[in-house]
Amino acid sequence: MLLGFLLWLQHGQIASQDLAIKAYGQIIKNQASDLATLADRMTGQRRDLVQLERTQDDFRNALDQRTFDIERLKNENPEVRSWADTLLPDPVARLRQRPALTGSAAYAEYLRTRDAVQPAGGGATHGRRPGAAD
Repeated sequence: MLLGFLLWLQHGQIASQDLAIKAYGQIIKNQASDLATLADRMTGQRRDLVQLERTQDDFRNALDQRTFDIERLKNENPEVRSWADTLLPDPVARLRQRPALTGSAAYAEYLRTRDAVQPAGGGATHGRRPGAAD
């Protein structure tokens, strides 16, 4: 009888361990699936990063070329050099002044709190040029 009880007890332990093994197996499968999904996302993000770096390099090269062209024009043409050396009017210079911003929230706050640009001639133009055709 004792042997039968021990066998029954051992059978119960084996069954519970079998259930635990199956549960852990399912957990491992889920984790493997999650890892595969994360690996795919990382691969996509790496591709996106490479594309962004290429785009950044293209912009940097275009800016360098533009700066080179402007300097070449200033050196070739005295009128362009004279024009480039003149100071901008104060209202135009203020348009170019920007604080050091970090993040989109700081930029949004800057846009909300900055002064509106005042028209030079006084009144509003209602957004139309004189003589504009409909």
